[in-house]
Amino acid sequence: MLDIKNLWKEACSTIIGIKGINAVSYAVWIDSLTPLCVKDNSLVLLAPSSNNKVTVNKNYKEAICEALTRVGSMITDITVIIEQEKDIYAEEIKQYSEITKEKPQMDTKQQFVSRYTFDNFVIGESNNLAYNAALNVAQSPGVSNTTYLGFNPLFIYGGVGLGKTHLLHSIGNYIADNMPEMKVLYTTSEQLINDFVSSLASNKMVAFRTKYRSVDVLMIDDIQFLKKRTGLQEAIFHIFNDLYLNGKQIVLTSDRPPKEIETLEDRLLSRFEAGLIADIGAPNLDMRIAIIRKKMDFEKITVNDDVVYYIAEKCDSNIRELEGNLSRVVFYAKLKGLPCPTLDIAKEAMSHTSTKKQGVIDSQDIINATCNYFKINKSDIIGKKKTKDLAEARMIAIYLITDMLAIPLVSIGQLFGGRDHTTIIHARDKIHTQLQEGNPQIKRAVDDIKNMLKD
Repeated sequence: MLDIKNLWKEACSTIIGIKGINAVSYAVWIDSLTPLCVKDNSLVLLAPSSNNKVTVNKNYKEAICEALTRVGSMITDITVIIEQEKDIYAEEIKQYSEITKEKPQMDTKQQFVSRYTFDNFVIGESNNLAYNAALNVAQSPGVSNTTYLGFNPLFIYGGVGLGKTHLLHSIGNYIADNMPEMKVLYTTSEQLINDFVSSLASNKMVAFRTKYRSVDVLMIDDIQFLKKRTGLQEAIFHIFNDLYLNGKQIVLTSDRPPKEIETLEDRLLSRFEAGLIADIGAPNLDMRIAIIRKKMDFEKITVNDDVVYYIAEKCDSNIRELEGNLSRVVFYAKLKGLPCPTLDIAKEAMSHTSTKKQGVIDSQDIINATCNYFKINKSDIIGKKKTKDLAEARMIAIYLITDMLAIPLVSIGQLFGGRDHTTIIHARDKIHTQLQEGNPQIKRAVDDIKNMLKD
């Protein structure tokens, strides 16, 4: 049965501006109406007085029906009554009143992986800002801290497997443990899209909006997969505004900063950038070692230091791969009947990490080819030196990676010594412009390096 209370709330949120309705006329004549039931496809509204009933029927009925249509309702008409007329609809009112009873709160704890907490999140230079911002949000959701302003929304971005989802689950687990009365909803952009499409197909858009608006904290993982569907982004825009204006917390994650999400409408982009944007970079060697040891403590396993260092050196891009290889090494040792993996066992277990499909080009191939072409050291091209020849070679390597591979700009920055994504954009665009202008030297270098990679 239709939830008319939320349907009416949705319609009222869109009615100002329809057929000349302003804030004053809404407050005086429409805000005082109460939805009671639906009969013969007409929404029955209770007016506080006969004068109110007459005025609404005369001046605002058409606008209200249009607002109901706009929010996806199949209701085509309204019936305005006063208190003395309620008996006529007694049976319908009783039926609809059942669904307005208080519903049980969603089980926040069940949404989150219990092992993902702030306590077992390894902090380093590459994720310090994101960690502290997430902790601040968990402790005071929807409330700006006096030291760190603008935490709503919190937008965390970084490459695959660097800990974004861990932080979202940490926020959820913290709130569930310390503020169980709060309603927290975690979803992925894929689930959000599926919910939207399903709601459209089943004519349940009101339920869709209610689900995402009636929370204290909304967390959306992998927002970069948000498709550019006008209706979907329109719905998210209104959900975002409603939560934000009511002081509710919004947390988003992506593999790139908001301005690099091509499918994002400008109005959503401006709202995503209005809060705090925190990036997570690839962990350095010391941090990778700390992550392995934290995993060992949690799983209660023992691994020698030389094996720990070997795993940390081999896996330099993402934490999931790091933890996966630790598990693989330990499992290999068990298969061999050894209580503790040796370095030889680790090398055997991780032999797959050093192999690459024939003919597949990666970022390291491009960097190495560029270094060979310009006869420079790899440490220089990814380092801080800014001599003219190094700067040009570095920009060409960056351009080739952006042109040939689908890698987020923030990840490319990590390949080149932790450079900011704006530096990567500048390098890419500068080489692109020179190619467009027909710079023969740059064109020859780009073509030659591409041929080297093909060979």
